[in-house]
Amino acid sequence: MLRDALRLFIRLFIKFTGSLRFKLSFYVGLVLFLTVVAFTYHSISTQEENLINARIKSALRDSEVIKAAIWNGMMTKDREVIREIVTAIGRQEWFKEINIYDRNGVLHYTSKPDTDSLVRQLPNGGETAILLRDLEKDTQVRHQFLDDGNLLTVVNPLPNTKSCSTASCHAHPESHQVLGALEVKLPLRGLRTQILDNAQKTIVFGFLLFVLISTFIGLGVMFLVSRPLMKLQNKARKMARGEYAPDQPPKGRDSIAYLSRSFDEMSRQINERTRQLEQSRRMYKELFEKVPCYLTVVNSDYLIVRANQAFQDEFGDQIGKPCFTGFKGFDSKCENCQVEKTFQDGLSHRSEEIWHLGGNGNKKVYVIVNTVPIIDHEGNVTEVLEMSMDVTRLEKLQIELKKKEEQFKNLFDNVPCYLTVVDRNFKVAFYNKLFAQDFGDSWGTYCFETYKGRDSKCENCPVEKTFLDGETHSSEEVWQREGKDIHIILQTSPITDETGEIVAVMELCTNVTELKLLQNELSILGETIAGMSHAVKNILSGLEGGVYVVDSGIRSGKEERILVGWDMVKKNVAKVSELVKDILYASKEREPEYKECDPAQVLSEVFELYERQAHAKGIELVKDFEAEMGLARLDPNGLHSVLSNLISNAMAACSVRKPQDKHHIILGGRVSDQWLHIQVTDDGCGMAEDVKDNLFKRFYSTKGSKGTGLGLVVTRKIVEEHRGRIKVASRLGEGTTFSVEIPLEPAQPQNALKKAV
Repeated sequence: MLRDALRLFIRLFIKFTGSLRFKLSFYVGLVLFLTVVAFTYHSISTQEENLINARIKSALRDSEVIKAAIWNGMMTKDREVIREIVTAIGRQEWFKEINIYDRNGVLHYTSKPDTDSLVRQLPNGGETAILLRDLEKDTQVRHQFLDDGNLLTVVNPLPNTKSCSTASCHAHPESHQVLGALEVKLPLRGLRTQILDNAQKTIVFGFLLFVLISTFIGLGVMFLVSRPLMKLQNKARKMARGEYAPDQPPKGRDSIAYLSRSFDEMSRQINERTRQLEQSRRMYKELFEKVPCYLTVVNSDYLIVRANQAFQDEFGDQIGKPCFTGFKGFDSKCENCQVEKTFQDGLSHRSEEIWHLGGNGNKKVYVIVNTVPIIDHEGNVTEVLEMSMDVTRLEKLQIELKKKEEQFKNLFDNVPCYLTVVDRNFKVAFYNKLFAQDFGDSWGTYCFETYKGRDSKCENCPVEKTFLDGETHSSEEVWQREGKDIHIILQTSPITDETGEIVAVMELCTNVTELKLLQNELSILGETIAGMSHAVKNILSGLEGGVYVVDSGIRSGKEERILVGWDMVKKNVAKVSELVKDILYASKEREPEYKECDPAQVLSEVFELYERQAHAKGIELVKDFEAEMGLARLDPNGLHSVLSNLISNAMAACSVRKPQDKHHIILGGRVSDQWLHIQVTDDGCGMAEDVKDNLFKRFYSTKGSKGTGLGLVVTRKIVEEHRGRIKVASRLGEGTTFSVEIPLEPAQPQNALKKAV
């Protein structure tokens, strides 16, 4: 019984001491109590200090009065007068004792009885000896409390004034600053009694002040703080039960009123947040149930504790079963378990998994798994939400799409034409294998730069047209690659994104050069037949004329006429032979017959062949090459034909021009970096631009009936068969220069030739 009562008392005491009223009253009262104690102590100390200072000042004044009273006796050295003065003053009730010491601390006069036994005695030490120490160095008045503060001792040094040091009655020199000291002892019992009375009054006043203020504070806390706090406490309890609804806001401008209004506002906000939270909870619950994927909540033992409707419809009731056996078809925890990772690091994880479902596990399901931690108020992961989405259909579509992409890529790479994808900046973004073989790595290069070697966009660009109107465009173009014309049929198609905006253009370029060459060959065949017919007709006419002259010479017996006719026949036969050889050379594909020879030797043979003919026509043939250029592998017969045709044409160009003092044809040649460079320059009639454009066409001739139009065609064909190139530069009325460049194959060393033999 007593124990229960003690427990009840302790519980009530703890409850009382833990209340805000007690804490506020107690701590305010404690602060107030300490303040009053500090105030009382300060008041008592100040009063005591003021009384003692007043007593010290009074003792100093008394010592000065005594000094003045005994001064005359000291000057006359009348000891009796001094003794009587000291004894008379010492009998006063406020004096306990008066002593006079010399500068060595020897007592000479005192107000005590039995003075004869005390005179001229040195103090034995103690407080008096301390006060008399170092009088010469420090002449200040000194005081000290003795007998537990009940006795005040004041020592006033007696200075050695000028009147004293010069008097005949004294033997103290002027160097002595102090002659002695006057000691006055004053009793302080009455002062202590007065101080004690003042202290008691102050303490009583402080206590009453503490009680009065504490009472007012307690009443104020009770009525001004406790009641509003009790109301707030009741409101808080109702709010905790969800029963509190703020009504009229409390009036007032004090802190409690502000606190009550803030509490009401907080209550309204909490109610609103609670309502929103309840709505969110219902919404999340509905979302959890209706979301079109499998949702499960797994605890740390990998057991399913909750599952949504979609999961239950697919896998049945799996609550309380391990997640790996419930719907994944495994006998143990997954090797790469995302739930385990989330429990370990508290982070979300994602993986792509394959589940084997069905009775025999023969149903393969592709799933994307995401895990999210569920954290308690202490920040610990208690459960994991596992979201699994069946993407089997999407995965199969991706596999099918990947196959289609591979097929498309294979088709794109192996299509027998150039395929490129060009962006809006006219840069190549993608290309196929054939393009890479012919044009190399061209990622990020401009299409016009890669295809045509241009510095700017084409004027009639089909890619630009497709970007503008989104239509397919085509064009026929001629590109230059390695000095050769390439005929291209170009088609463009737009590439759009999911919004229908054109993001790129596919450019399909088909090389129709072979087709154009075949077309050209057919055209040339017709031209050749027509040209041959005309040339043969002219030759036959010449032959008929020659035969007629021969026949007439035979009939008339004139030998000269026969010779003239025979010359005509021979010339036309030579023309037939030359025509046939040129036609065969121009129409037949042949490989150069390479031999080891010195190019300078071939140039010399041609030079010697035409030197006399040129001289006979008033043309000077100039040699501009070294006698020896070194052995190299080339076709000397083909080179001989090239030089013969060029010099023959140069002589014809010089003959067309009006006669002048002398024409010049320069045959130049040199070998540099395994290339043979040949130039035939004349100062003949030159050529106009239209003549230069048609110069290498079959049966085109500026010589009229004298030319076949195949000479330069054969010349260019021979040069191209040698993998070389031919250029012409001419100005009308000034002359022409043909430049030929042929790559040379180095001659084999002699030992290699011997081994080959």
